[in-house]
Amino acid sequence: MIKRKKYLLAFFFFAYASPFNAQAQTYHLQSLDDNRVAINLNYKLYSKELTISCLSDTLRLIDYTGTIKGHILNNKFLQIGYEAGGGTGSEIRNTVILSVVKNKIYVSMLVNSYASWFSPNPDNPSSIDKENRYALKFNITGDDKSNYKLTIALHDQQTSKLQPQTNYDKNELVKLAFDPIQNIFYSTRKNTIQSFTINDPKTQRSVEQRVNGPVTMIVLGNNSYYYIKGEWYRSSDGDSLFKEYYK
Repeated sequence: MIKRKKYLLAFFFFAYASPFNAQAQTYHLQSLDDNRVAINLNYKLYSKELTISCLSDTLRLIDYTGTIKGHILNNKFLQIGYEAGGGTGSEIRNTVILSVVKNKIYVSMLVNSYASWFSPNPDNPSSIDKENRYALKFNITGDDKSNYKLTIALHDQQTSKLQPQTNYDKNELVKLAFDPIQNIFYSTRKNTIQSFTINDPKTQRSVEQRVNGPVTMIVLGNNSYYYIKGEWYRSSDGDSLFKEYYK
């Protein structure tokens, strides 16, 4: 009976301590129009979505499997690092930076901030040949919308035993400016004439969209993100864009 009680206590401790169970967190920060606001995070077990709310405005992050950390930058931005779905032998994390204006939540940035994966040795599948690691670190400077800057330290590394000539170890500092009208960080604006397949998680549909003109982007190594009609999209396979949140 004593052993059974120990097992039950251990089960309930794990159930309540697990980051994958229903939980709520609240962060207090200053909005970009200088009002004190609260951003609430809620996650329901097995939903794979994190609900983020500020008064009546709600944002949902998809492909969410657990919060790594959340903290406030410069008293005005909420940074949330979270685990996203990854396949066998891989680990993926995203980082979203949020701001608030007139009680509306803005996705100021959303990027893949950590990825690690390995490839087996083709001659010996039980051993590893190639390993890759990609990681970002963030820092915001500035004291108002006219001079905010986001500095990103980028590390990208590959090691292979069978093909050491393909090994690399890259480190780069990327500086993003802040658009005070759209309330987003960005690295460049690029004239683009291209048709994209845009995947919308809210409608669960893909639509073709023609882009002809300047597009605001974030470019981090080999990863590109497009800001189109007020939404951030992750680029994949050249002409496919994926949105990782919805309202």
